Amino acid sequence: MLSRWSTSLSAPLPDTGRFLAAWGVLSLLPIVPALVSSQPLRPYAPLCVEALVLGTAVVYAAGTSWGRAVQWGAGAGMALLVLYEAYDATVYAAFRRSGIFYEDLQFIDDLGYLVLTLWSWRMAGALLLGLLAAAGGGWLMQWSLRTLACTGRHGGCRTGLLAVHLVAWPLVGVVGPELDMGRVNLTYQTSNDRTRVRTASTSAAANVHASLRLDDLLDSLRTAPTDSAYAAYDTLSLNRRPPLYLIMIESYGSALNVHPALRGPYRELMRRTDSVFAAAGWHRATARCAIPVRGGRSWLSIATLFTGTRVEHQLLFNQFQDAALHDRAEIPHLVRFLNRQGYRTVALQPFTFARPGLPVRNLYDFDEPVYRDDLHYRGPDYGLANAPDQYSLHYTHETHLAPAQDPFFLFFETVDSHSLWNYGLPPVPPDWRRFNDQTTARRSPHPDTASFPPVFLPDSITTPVIYDQPTPLRYLRHIAHEWRILRDYLTTKAPPESLVLLLGDHQPPLLETTRSTVPLHVLSRDSTLVARVRRHGFTEGLPPTDLSPRLRQESLYAFLVRLLAAHDRGGPAPDTSGLPPNQPTGVSPSLLLP
Repeated sequence: MLSRWSTSLSAPLPDTGRFLAAWGVLSLLPIVPALVSSQPLRPYAPLCVEALVLGTAVVYAAGTSWGRAVQWGAGAGMALLVLYEAYDATVYAAFRRSGIFYEDLQFIDDLGYLVLTLWSWRMAGALLLGLLAAAGGGWLMQWSLRTLACTGRHGGCRTGLLAVHLVAWPLVGVVGPELDMGRVNLTYQTSNDRTRVRTASTSAAANVHASLRLDDLLDSLRTAPTDSAYAAYDTLSLNRRPPLYLIMIESYGSALNVHPALRGPYRELMRRTDSVFAAAGWHRATARCAIPVRGGRSWLSIATLFTGTRVEHQLLFNQFQDAALHDRAEIPHLVRFLNRQGYRTVALQPFTFARPGLPVRNLYDFDEPVYRDDLHYRGPDYGLANAPDQYSLHYTHETHLAPAQDPFFLFFETVDSHSLWNYGLPPVPPDWRRFNDQTTARRSPHPDTASFPPVFLPDSITTPVIYDQPTPLRYLRHIAHEWRILRDYLTTKAPPESLVLLLGDHQPPLLETTRSTVPLHVLSRDSTLVARVRRHGFTEGLPPTDLSPRLRQESLYAFLVRLLAAHDRGGPAPDTSGLPPNQPTGVSPSLLLP
């Protein structure tokens, strides 16, 4: 009897090892996507209560008539669990937010077009490796479940499994909430749900709730009255119309000012850049701008900027796009306002080009849109856009800005600083036309250090080897390059009376940060223009500080219109009476619907 009892509670050492190995595989598989994407792990990792439940069902169903069915059901459940974690990690890596099923389905087609656009033998190899990894993961999952069914008959294994349950459930259900543990899901928090996500199941449930709320939001907007606040802008008639530059620097986020490896070099970079502009007679002011997106989806940031309403969901953008293109609705936005004021509006978007299923759309009715195929670029490809920003900007200036006499508005969406920052920087030739004379790209791991003199860049980022640097410093190299291109152009080519706004479109996608702001800089050789900006709390100079005010991106439409209206009056007087209404939080998104 004693021998039989001992046998029921113990297991042979090999079986015990296989049992533990199987549990290890089941626990680790759901967190692999987070490890690959650098997504924050769930607070109880590698403990996964879903895997614990499914594995326990397999153990106790083994040897019964329905044991095989339970094993297959557990396999399907584990596959769904891993797929959800992969989906959530992919969304986080791309957008720095949690998934919303209702919205993310819209990106499936875009993902396919992106793959076709960037297709190469390297990408084909990556996809093949991904398929092999998925097949290997599936085999490991099935092996683990079969092993649990085989070895879980031992009483010792079952006793250990019971002990894990006795620890896991109080930890997840009692200790965690009491200690307020868990990763705050930013998407769900912005949806007024501050529940902390602790498990994959609660994450999926929050995802469903967020999807339902988004659907309710869109339904409510369709019946909400349209905000007419911007109608007053149409009554303005500007006589003084300074040339306008609105430059959106790709991935230029406040992470630069807080990341431990970037803060010092970035501030030194901005101090040096600031001194160059000051010596050229430019006045400068800086603020921080709260952006509705993180890590990607620049088009939502642009829509928020131009329309003066917060566009943080793809479905809302789709509604706006349909209304603007198909219904031809006269939706007010910044470009339309400037068109009516006599500005010649020019859009420089070098990464925009026609693709199957994705036609080029002049959504904001620019007078002269300049896309990739309009640049007549014949040189080597650099980064995600063929033409480097130096070529694109100077070409547009010479062909669209300089020849005309009427005031212009240039919107420029830069591309040289686009992620993943793992390619060599473009050269900076004295004459931008030389790009079309080259036949091969200079993509050596040792970029041309002569184009980055220490007088401009701090010593910490002038190393000639870019590929050997960690991601933050590669990112900084591209931002520094972008600032050099913009600095050289503005100080030599921009008309003396120009007003320049520079800001980021979102935080960089591969750097962890809790910040949701991007730097916002205003520059002009006209001191009265910058003086009016300073009255809004903007700090002097280009380096952002903790004292720099925080503006919402959707407020910039009204901010710029009021600035132009005050400038039209002339003089530095701070009187704001009679100016168009201010909209510090923008207007309702119902504005964007037909």
